[in-house]
Amino acid sequence: MRYYKYLYVSDSIKDPDKIKLSLKLHKGLLGIYVVMLSSDPDQVEIMNAAFLKMPYYRKHPPVIVGIARTFDEAAGLVTDMVKESMFRTGQASVKKFLKLKAKTENFS
Repeated sequence: MRYYKYLYVSDSIKDPDKIKLSLKLHKGLLGIYVVMLSSDPDQVEIMNAAFLKMPYYRKHPPVIVGIARTFDEAAGLVTDMVKESMFRTGQASVKKFLKLKAKTENFS
């Protein structure tokens, strides 16, 4: 798996490094949801982490930009991303915003 430099993590996740390790080892984490970059130029996707065990994702690892305990928390992370994108750039293009944020060193 690849992870976004400024990974969004919901409040209920106490040890994101432990979850990242489990995802790397392809353990089925039924109670975890990930937010990942989509093939669509402007969107992200929410997926149950258990689906990341599928052979496709082993060959084509996604870029994970957020980790949450529930789907609602993952949707909240996406909402936060959209709000931050709108505030910083005036556009709702989350994927473009995340790439801009990662490239900008002194982003605050």
